[in-house]
Amino acid sequence: MAVTNPHSSSISSESVIAPDTAISKPKRGEWHGVALILLTVLILTSLPFIFAYATTPDDRHFTGVMFNIPDHNQYFAWMRDLAHESLAPNRLTAEPNEPAFFNLLWWSVGRFGALAGWDYATLFGSLRILAIFFFLGVAYLFFRITVDGQRQRLLTFGLFAFGGGLGIMWVVVKYLQRLPDAPFPFDIYTSEPNSFFIALAFPHFGIALGLLVAMIGLVLFAQQRQQLRYAFAAGLVGALIGLQHAYDLLTIATILGLFGLLIWLRDRRFPLFLFKSGLIIALLTAPPVAYLSYLVLTDATWGGKLAQFDNAGAFTPNLLHLPILMGVPLLLALAAFRPRMLQSRKDSEILIAAWFLAHFVLIYLPLKFQIHLLLGWQIPIAILAAVALRKQIGPALAKRIPRLVGPVMVGLVGLCVVTNAYILAWRFIDLGRYEAPYYLTQNELAALNWLDTNATRNDVVLSVLEFGQHIPVHTDARAFLAHWAGTLDFFTKQEMAAKVIDPALSNQERQAILEQFAVTYVVVREQDSPAATFMPAAAGRLTPVFQQGDVTIFRTSEPTLP
Repeated sequence: MAVTNPHSSSISSESVIAPDTAISKPKRGEWHGVALILLTVLILTSLPFIFAYATTPDDRHFTGVMFNIPDHNQYFAWMRDLAHESLAPNRLTAEPNEPAFFNLLWWSVGRFGALAGWDYATLFGSLRILAIFFFLGVAYLFFRITVDGQRQRLLTFGLFAFGGGLGIMWVVVKYLQRLPDAPFPFDIYTSEPNSFFIALAFPHFGIALGLLVAMIGLVLFAQQRQQLRYAFAAGLVGALIGLQHAYDLLTIATILGLFGLLIWLRDRRFPLFLFKSGLIIALLTAPPVAYLSYLVLTDATWGGKLAQFDNAGAFTPNLLHLPILMGVPLLLALAAFRPRMLQSRKDSEILIAAWFLAHFVLIYLPLKFQIHLLLGWQIPIAILAAVALRKQIGPALAKRIPRLVGPVMVGLVGLCVVTNAYILAWRFIDLGRYEAPYYLTQNELAALNWLDTNATRNDVVLSVLEFGQHIPVHTDARAFLAHWAGTLDFFTKQEMAAKVIDPALSNQERQAILEQFAVTYVVVREQDSPAATFMPAAAGRLTPVFQQGDVTIFRTSEPTLP
């Protein structure tokens, strides 16, 4: 066992951090509480999907996605290619490129879909349910080895599952000031540190979160028992992370590095066991890290994609906005944190403290993907917030103003979940409009089906972004314009696509763009450019090969009517 410092102390004499001993068997009531929380998350997050599928009008097609259509369509494009190939090309851009990208999650889902004959929406829905069970289950197991006491664990688990920020205040501001949109949307809709939002709309984050927690938990387990087999298991989990969501390895390395340093300072001796564990983990995670590094450094397509990551303007909100993004759970966690935790006799307490502090640095690293490094912060925040509620605020109120204990606790918990309640409720309003981007019209779907039958991977299809983002999902063609990062030189392509379908553009200029990027099909919807003006302007250069309702597909060469 690790050498302990007799002068160190834990969070309090009534510490709720689990001792570094064998895990006690949970009582039946605890299992019931865990099951209730898990099923509540599953049911609540499924209701908007049930609503959408049950009420979609006949002239609409629900995409099966609840939020962030562009990124999910990117994943589905990979899934389509990896269902039959080992590597995927980037079909979100017009430039020819060889298959070079591998992602374990979407390879697995794609292969299963090919065997089962399921479409991408069914696969996505099933993955979402699997992800909920996975990451909530792993989180609970982590709390089993880090949180002492049944009630404390259930409170921690509930805060982890349902806790959110205070971003709803910007919605109030929107309506009070009659603004077209809520200011600071990233304070509301940043999903990585919000477990409930992940369960609702981001299953790939759920899988990544579960793996991240499992890896850190295995390292703690290894340290507590001084058994390298758990470190080896952690390394295998790390390899899985590297093959599907490699950003998280930076988070894990930082947390575990700080953990090891604090153990060294506490014990006043080099943590040889943790060093050996780190070497094992580094060796097992090195191959996927080396592959991804080589890919972005040597492949212009994938390197260019990463270079455009800031096109979305998605960065961690600044420190002043952090209490709004993370909300009451963060404020409670700050109240519960004590510097002496960094020298605790309990390895688990040191790990929680290191994890909590590490994110304050990670999320502001000068990296274009810094916002992704928020993933996992909800674990230590939930643990510390639960400490504040049951071991500090509750007892303090009970001693001074007992009648306020219930109302204050209910109020604090309500503030923890209010923004997630809004996000859930707003999904019904958003989906109830039956509009893009969450729905396609039947005419648009028919056009995609035609392209699926007639277009090949050698074809490039040009359209506006709203339609183009669906092309790589439903067809084998490359899209001229499909994604804010995946489409190389995104903003220029966006301008070019608008020009091509503008009747005022000369045929010579239109043809120059089409030839430059070897465009073979152009899709024009009535709302993009009225057919009555576009068809005469494009005559002689573009020939209609498909038309249904307000959607027309033109071919740029070898005109053939269907």
